[in-house]
Amino acid sequence: MTLFEQARKIAGVYKTNPKLEVIFLGGSVSRGWEDQFSDVELFLIWNEPPDDQDRLHPISQAQGEILNFHPYEDQEWSESFLANGTKFEISSFLGSTVEGYIQSMTDGDTSLEKQCLIGAIADGVPFKGTAIFKSYLTSIFPYPKALKEKLILHSFDFDGRWQSREALAQRKDSLFLHSIFVDVSKKLLVTLSALNEMYIHHPGLKWLHETSERMQVKPEFFSDRIHQIFTNSSLTDSIAQLEELISETEQLIQLHCPEVSIEHQLKRAQSTRPGAPNL
Repeated sequence: MTLFEQARKIAGVYKTNPKLEVIFLGGSVSRGWEDQFSDVELFLIWNEPPDDQDRLHPISQAQGEILNFHPYEDQEWSESFLANGTKFEISSFLGSTVEGYIQSMTDGDTSLEKQCLIGAIADGVPFKGTAIFKSYLTSIFPYPKALKEKLILHSFDFDGRWQSREALAQRKDSLFLHSIFVDVSKKLLVTLSALNEMYIHHPGLKWLHETSERMQVKPEFFSDRIHQIFTNSSLTDSIAQLEELISETEQLIQLHCPEVSIEHQLKRAQSTRPGAPNL
């Protein structure tokens, strides 16, 4: 049985609960990216708060082994369990929360945590409440102009840590410098996602290659070049490659979203920490 078929089977157990408005499949399985390490991510949208029995009964019916069972936190209930050797991740939200998140995207909210739920909807496969699910899709597309512009301004911005890159390379302070490489690479990926009007689907920005392949607007060989930055033996080479990606991304912003002014951000990206004068 494929992961998609397992998802549909488990969704059938949840379907009978009248409190549930929508059930949909998200994650790598909904996008066709799954591999041997993938789990099944189901999203449950409720018309009233679920109690523990609402959440536990389907797991019992599936003869599942509970791995995590979290209380309501940050507007979400979440749990995970194993059934027939497959891990299931369950995320539950109220319908009013989903509607609020959708409105926040329309208003240009740059929260990636909120956007991840919208990203799951964008690629989701409904198992219950198809009409409501389709109304979500209608609300999130076209991609909001305010979100695109604000997310580019918010993400294409590089702080003082990046400006210390040359000093850190000279000191061979590789651990701290690599943490900066991660931060800058994530900023570029979020910027390009906004430029391509693609919702973020994971807070850790998983599936770099697959996400990059979806993009029409990006630096050439973007994901391969990011990978190389983290596998180079030379820190200075990695810095130079990341500087090139920043420059190319800036050019793409100017070409495809000229209404967004990033002159200040570009100056910050190009500047470096001054060294002490030679004595």
